[in-house]
Amino acid sequence: MKIKSLMTSPAVTVQSSDSLAHAAHLLWNHDCGTLPVVDKEGRVGAMVTDRDICVAAWSTGKPLAALRVQDAMSKSVVSIRAEDDVGLAVDRMAMHQVHRLPVVDEHDRPVGVLSLNDLARRGDKDPQLGKRALQVMAAVCRLRSETMPPAQRTLASAGAAVAD
Repeated sequence: MKIKSLMTSPAVTVQSSDSLAHAAHLLWNHDCGTLPVVDKEGRVGAMVTDRDICVAAWSTGKPLAALRVQDAMSKSVVSIRAEDDVGLAVDRMAMHQVHRLPVVDEHDRPVGVLSLNDLARRGDKDPQLGKRALQVMAAVCRLRSETMPPAQRTLASAGAAVAD
């Protein structure tokens, strides 16, 4: 099965200079959890999630209108093409522990987004796809401490103890 048969399209996007208030408004109006961040040529270079926005607001104590997308976005982007097989998307989502992948064209411009929700909604009609969606869910739900090297786990738990 090809990505284009499952993805949500078109992709709703923001630019890094947009306010987080604008990004939150788009997320709410389009009932989605992530937005591809595009440059002036329309290429995806980052992603911003609803969680990124909440953490940025909480950690800075500033209103969303005073913060920019660039203050919260993740510059690590894993993408997929509309003609790629769903299996490749599932593998990428699981490996990178992400719920959503921007679907891009040959110029890295977004044409849609493939989400875990897209997989799950079709999974009830396609048992194999449902099984793959469950694999992504299991990977995404792993705790960071389960995926960290031992040295980082020690530092992370020490930081948690200090924060308590």
